[in-house]
Amino acid sequence: MRILALLLALAIFGGCTTVLKVTEAPTPEIPNKPVDVWLLPIEGFPPEYARELEKTFSAELGLKVRATVHTGRTAKMYGPSGQMIAERVRDDLEIPIKRLYNLTPKTIFIALTRDDLNGEDGGTRFVFASHFPPERLSVISTARLNDASYGKPDTPENTRLRLYKMVKKAIGLQYYGYWRSTDLKSVMYSPIMSLDDLDAVGTSF
Repeated sequence: MRILALLLALAIFGGCTTVLKVTEAPTPEIPNKPVDVWLLPIEGFPPEYARELEKTFSAELGLKVRATVHTGRTAKMYGPSGQMIAERVRDDLEIPIKRLYNLTPKTIFIALTRDDLNGEDGGTRFVFASHFPPERLSVISTARLNDASYGKPDTPENTRLRLYKMVKKAIGLQYYGYWRSTDLKSVMYSPIMSLDDLDAVGTSF
């Protein structure tokens, strides 16, 4: 009887061990590494563009780049002209940014919108991007990055390359602290006043 009971116990515990190994879920990745760059696509921004930027800059720069789910748009973000106002976006994102995880004093934030963008002072008809060093935040718009906005056939590959340059410039300014450059071969070239300027600049820092 003792032998039978021992064999039965071994069978039960052995079976339990086998079952645990089969059904045990893989350990989820713990997001404990500080995030260097948070991408914040605002509602309406193509999610595939945000994912592409996340993968591209993570691989190219060796930074931890993460994209959030869409951030909501609010009426407060817009001016009387109907354009999105960069300073208002900055103010509206203050609380959502504080709720992000794994922030460090060096983490930067890049808001991405497809809406036409301008500054509060309205000194220009539009801007491609606005940068706010104290908040380590840049706001970038794709509204004027596509050829269709200028009555030409749309070329998504051109739009993606232009967006890549604008985001890389923001990373250079906000994360690495690079100065704006007068070298047209540098992605840090400034000022960019037209698509011709943007198309002419290089892709390296």
